[in-house]
Amino acid sequence: MSPTVVGFIRVSLISLLVGVVMGVLMAAGAFSGACRPGLITTAHAHINLLGFVCMLIFGVGYHILPRFSGKPLYSERLATVQLWLNITGLVGVFAMLLAAAYSEADLMRYGVAPFGAVFALGAVLFTFNLLKTMGGAPAPPVVPPKPASRP
Repeated sequence: MSPTVVGFIRVSLISLLVGVVMGVLMAAGAFSGACRPGLITTAHAHINLLGFVCMLIFGVGYHILPRFSGKPLYSERLATVQLWLNITGLVGVFAMLLAAAYSEADLMRYGVAPFGAVFALGAVLFTFNLLKTMGGAPAPPVVPPKPASRP
């Protein structure tokens, strides 16, 4: 697997662990002091859906779709840029949702939305990169070696 694919999968698995631990803490009432407890639930949903599900889909998509289509990935560099955009967006959205749950400040508009836009930009790059991959020139055929002639 490419380093970018490994990066997506690592972030995905870390997000899964954070989401599971957070779910247990929520069930135990650890977040009961929040001003806006609904935002704790929203943060939990986002770390699971954006963090675990989306990041895993991005990583697996980059690994298997070029192979299934028989074409090389359009741009590994674009995939790496996307990885960092999605990490930035994910961490920002999660942190701002948690902060907004304990604050009266308008962090949804000025914190969550900009980081959400960064994550969305990453998703646009993923879509572009894979559409270009599937629409690109096919990989050259693999020619099997000729058997050695016998004297």
